[in-house]
Amino acid sequence: MATKTTSRTANANDQTDLVKALEAQIEGLQSDVHALMKAVTEKGESKMEKAAETVSETSQKTAELANEEVEQVRDYIKKQPLKSVGLALGAGVLLALLSRGGRE
Repeated sequence: MATKTTSRTANANDQTDLVKALEAQIEGLQSDVHALMKAVTEKGESKMEKAAETVSETSQKTAELANEEVEQVRDYIKKQPLKSVGLALGAGVLLALLSRGGRE
């Protein structure tokens, strides 16, 4: 009878050790998953910041180019006002004709 009790105690100890080992492995996996999630999040945030910077720079450059073009148009209008009025009138007539389409 002593052998059965000893055998049961040994099996119980083996199972307890196995459960403890599995719990330790699960804790390690959880820690690894958390570290991986943190790394992925940081990488994504870094890429988002770079994209935001690029969009901001591009937007600023586009605004500067647009302002330069507007200034060129203003200078042209100041230098040649009659020609500018004629071009505006011609463009207006052309748009009116195009908007009418085949309605005649």
